[in-house]
Amino acid sequence: MARAVLAFARAWTTALVLMAAPLAGLVSAAPQPDCPRDVAFTIPATGTAEIRSFEDRLEAGPFYRELRGRFGRPVSCRTQFDQGRIEVTYAFRNHRQLIASIDPKIEFSEQRLEIRHMEMTKAIALLKAAEADAYRPNGCGIAWDHAAERSFDGPAGSGEVVYRGTTCNCQARVTYQNNYAVSLVLRSAC
Repeated sequence: MARAVLAFARAWTTALVLMAAPLAGLVSAAPQPDCPRDVAFTIPATGTAEIRSFEDRLEAGPFYRELRGRFGRPVSCRTQFDQGRIEVTYAFRNHRQLIASIDPKIEFSEQRLEIRHMEMTKAIALLKAAEADAYRPNGCGIAWDHAAERSFDGPAGSGEVVYRGTTCNCQARVTYQNNYAVSLVLRSAC
């Protein structure tokens, strides 16, 4: 009887070790970047940390998380650097993308989310989250209760709505077609 119990325990231990061995490799492996970088510049030594910090902040933000959650990993990433101005483009499946730029010299920043089709209430909620994330801790004072501008240049059910903030010419834009948001923009210039 004791032999049977020991053999059973040994078989379970062996099975657990065999199942855990591949998982241990996953845990110890270094995290892989979401997509390979297509770098369209020669990075000056002084710009490397700023670029990586900007990319990290974008990847932690609501726009990127929304695309990543809906469409998986980006299919390509492109970073451009020109005299301190950084632009990063993340392209996802089905022509969805996040394009973000920052220029510290003129205190300009912009995030543009190309989404093709999103309920307007969800689009506004996502813009609010992006404002709170980009201008911590309290946002940039965007008046969400009424739009500053509305334009209807296309067919019925299409146009653009602009919301303005009180800090650094902050604004949020929603472009829509057939009553669905197709792009979201959050920008500021101090």
